[in-house]
Amino acid sequence: MDILLVEDSATLRASMAAVLQEMGHRVHHAVSGEMCLHLIESCQHNLLYNLVLMDVELPGLDGFETTRLLREMLSSQWIPIIFVTGVTDEASYAKGIEAGGDDYLAKPVSGVILKAKIRAMERIADMQREMARLNLELRSTSERDTLTQLLNRRAFTHNAERCWQQDRRSGNSCAVIMVDVDHFKQYNDTYGHIEGDKCLWRVAAAIQGVMAGDTQLVARYGGEEFIALLSNTSDAQARAAAETIRQAVYDLAIEHATCAEKRITVSVGVSLSHNLGNHSLDRLITAADKQLYRAKNTGRNRTAFVELDSHKTILISVSNLDDQIFLCQDLASRGNIVTAENGAECIAIAQYIIPDIVVIGTNVRGDSGACICGELKQLEATANIPVVLLREGSTVARCSHKGSADCAVAFCDWVGITPFIEQVLS
Repeated sequence: MDILLVEDSATLRASMAAVLQEMGHRVHHAVSGEMCLHLIESCQHNLLYNLVLMDVELPGLDGFETTRLLREMLSSQWIPIIFVTGVTDEASYAKGIEAGGDDYLAKPVSGVILKAKIRAMERIADMQREMARLNLELRSTSERDTLTQLLNRRAFTHNAERCWQQDRRSGNSCAVIMVDVDHFKQYNDTYGHIEGDKCLWRVAAAIQGVMAGDTQLVARYGGEEFIALLSNTSDAQARAAAETIRQAVYDLAIEHATCAEKRITVSVGVSLSHNLGNHSLDRLITAADKQLYRAKNTGRNRTAFVELDSHKTILISVSNLDDQIFLCQDLASRGNIVTAENGAECIAIAQYIIPDIVVIGTNVRGDSGACICGELKQLEATANIPVVLLREGSTVARCSHKGSADCAVAFCDWVGITPFIEQVLS
């Protein structure tokens, strides 16, 4: 053991050190309470000493006060402290235990008794170390996903909240990356659940390889979905991490015969904020999840990114492809564009991603734009989303469809659509 001997008498230090060294222990010295505290503080995060032998009668801070300060300093860390004193009355003994001492040695110190007490403290210290090891192992097990050994969802939420709060206080930016394995149900159905587990393990290892770092957390969020938090990161770093994850999984070349790519791929959604005071962690996660859906909706095996501080989500559903291209180009600078091919898809996407505004043509692949609007307004999840019904040659006017009276619903011509959307999104 490494033993810190706090004793101002050179004679006693020498005699006690001789006994301890004979037992095979390494002895370190302090001649005052202040020096003892300084030595402990200097190695607090990687505690060097296994035992402290503390003289009670010290110059300056006495042994009792030094021990009391030591216990406060070490907090949850335990180190045995044995008082060495010539005063052995009951009151002094009680005072020492109250201060945080574990045992007493009476001066003059008997070598036999010193050895016996050291061995007793060794056994206690060994038990403490074993308990600490088992507790660490238990905590690690409870925080890890059994298949991938990544953090589980509960542990991620706890740790991510701590990191997010730290970034918020420091004025740092923060990003969340959501990753989902494409067509994974088909993979399980084709190759079986054992191969499915192997696939998830390899995907998890690839993600972990990309995200290794002290300011990053990676977890299995559920099923074939993974999540990562990047602390104190930039737009470019977040985008690069997402794309590297996508490419790393692609490069695994895990066969998937029933999908177009003929291999396992992932879709990735990323959200980032430079002003965390305006957003909660849940908002950041929800935004990343929306971007994940966007990546899947636009073809899979790709990444989608949103910066919460400047971008909104615009859902567009018009029947004419040229009109759609025009709208996407015209509105690209105002937000993130998601498109739907027909009324049913528009309603499904709107319920899932909750866009900031929906632009619908009066006729969408045979569906009535007014009917789509009506359904959106009757659904609880989408009732309050502003909707624009786009009709050429009209003027901006309130939609008279049932259920839309208190919602920002308007008929709009091509000239008026951009100013109207800017007004809604501002």
